[in-house]
Amino acid sequence: MKNKVKCAAAAEYPSIVENRRYIHQHPCASFHEEETASYICRQLRQEGIPFVKCGQNGVVARLKGDEGGPVIAFRADFDALPIQEPAGLPYASQSPGVMHACGHDAHAAVLLGLARVLHQNRSWLRGEAVFIFQYAEELPPGGAAPMIAAGCLEGVERIYGFHVSDELDAGTVGVCPGKYMAASDSFFMTFTGNGGHGSRPDETPDTVLAAASAIIESNTIVSRFVPPRAAAVVSVCNIHGGKAYNVLPSQVSVEGTVRTYEAKTAELIQGKLALAAKGAAAFYGAALNFRFEYGYPPVVNAEREAGLVRAAAEKLDLPFKAIEPTPVGEDFSRYLQRVPGAFFRVGIRNPALEAVYPLHNSLFRIDEEGMRAALEAFLGIYLIETGQL
Repeated sequence: MKNKVKCAAAAEYPSIVENRRYIHQHPCASFHEEETASYICRQLRQEGIPFVKCGQNGVVARLKGDEGGPVIAFRADFDALPIQEPAGLPYASQSPGVMHACGHDAHAAVLLGLARVLHQNRSWLRGEAVFIFQYAEELPPGGAAPMIAAGCLEGVERIYGFHVSDELDAGTVGVCPGKYMAASDSFFMTFTGNGGHGSRPDETPDTVLAAASAIIESNTIVSRFVPPRAAAVVSVCNIHGGKAYNVLPSQVSVEGTVRTYEAKTAELIQGKLALAAKGAAAFYGAALNFRFEYGYPPVVNAEREAGLVRAAAEKLDLPFKAIEPTPVGEDFSRYLQRVPGAFFRVGIRNPALEAVYPLHNSLFRIDEEGMRAALEAFLGIYLIETGQL
């Protein structure tokens, strides 16, 4: 069976590359993926694979085998980022200000390849294989929750997904059992006064100093209030206020992100951020609007399913590396709250191809050979789940 998987992945690889490059060339931003969804539907229809629309822009395909077996789902996201891609690649983005700088084009192409291979090798099907093409992973509240509400997990017993990794060499599979990716929450502080002349700060609340004070205090929360064993990150990521060098602005806004692995840690940080903002506003006499928004929950991989990912890599002679938890967020977590599964990484790094830049960078590139390994991993997972490998 190992040789059959290798041959099937090699035969499908040119189609995966073609689909990935088309999607890369025609990227769609989160919640505006109609064109990409239509392309996915066209590919499924041409192959004769049954599918339904799901949620705003999602697509779900299902293949049933003639024999009984588990219902195993595989998920890929397909939204792009608001980044301008520089010229250079022959298939560079044709959408101004939008780019696949996170590899979601590769995810969708690999999942299309998986569906095609299983459809063309129907004797491999046991039970049911479900292919979830998800929109809007990049932008909370994300597409996973509405797709789940619309029934994409109906009957599903286990689920798997992967993300390309610029930290792993092309073709290397990595997985982390248990707590893998952090919850991604956000906070917003707006300090308001009446504004005034910079030469007479005693006559107006200093919204700049209020914001600065809150920022300084927020950077002490993790080091002074979060237990060392509970990993967390608090980062202020943007500040807006004022336009003139000699005017104290009437309003300054501060926004940032919080990453945690446990709900009680997020609640503690929320409380401390609110106290820091209130204290700064009170001290400088500014009005305050504070908001904390819970984003994606943590990705927690089931031990069995994470082990199965490793087993698939080893059985198919794919390079494997145990990876560490990361504070990056992912709404694959929504699926794992409903059914057991695993979210793993597949390397696309290759210095010879300049595929060395991090995710969300305008120069991000991939070694497309990594997609062949991803397809093999997906096939291996399915065949192990169904007792064939």
